[in-house]
Amino acid sequence: MWPEEQARSCLRDGIDRTVFQQSLVIRKLGPDDMEAALEIDREVFGGYDPAIFAAFYEYHAHSTLVAEVGGKVAGFVLGFKHRPFEGRIFWLAVKPGYQCRGIGTRLLLETLRIFRQIGALSATLEVRISNKKAQSLYSTMGFQMTGIFPGYYSDGEAAIIMRRRL
Repeated sequence: MWPEEQARSCLRDGIDRTVFQQSLVIRKLGPDDMEAALEIDREVFGGYDPAIFAAFYEYHAHSTLVAEVGGKVAGFVLGFKHRPFEGRIFWLAVKPGYQCRGIGTRLLLETLRIFRQIGALSATLEVRISNKKAQSLYSTMGFQMTGIFPGYYSDGEAAIIMRRRL
């Protein structure tokens, strides 16, 4: 759980408080969402090739989701069935101005529900060693560290490999 001080700091990011009153909708990513998802990817320094998003849309549509707040895409998750009994979170990102509002949690919960529906017994993901906020979210959601992959990211940063049972 977030310390109270950290939670308060998330509220001082310049976003209008009406964002809290707007409904959050988790749905499948559609072709019209591609540009918004790519923009979020750039904003959070993902830098993934747009072809990856197109491939997830085409081959893993059931577990490629967006979070929509007030009609705008505020986050996305790219997931897929990695092995016969394992789902994998490839990339989860939330627009900076919408972070710390439960959007990542809702995206993750829905993806895990989909993984269970398609027969997965566990889920895995990788997270940057420096991304403490994401590590906290994943730990809170029951993921446990299973290893470290040195030099996993293109900039040479290591990844923590995390897994949870479904």
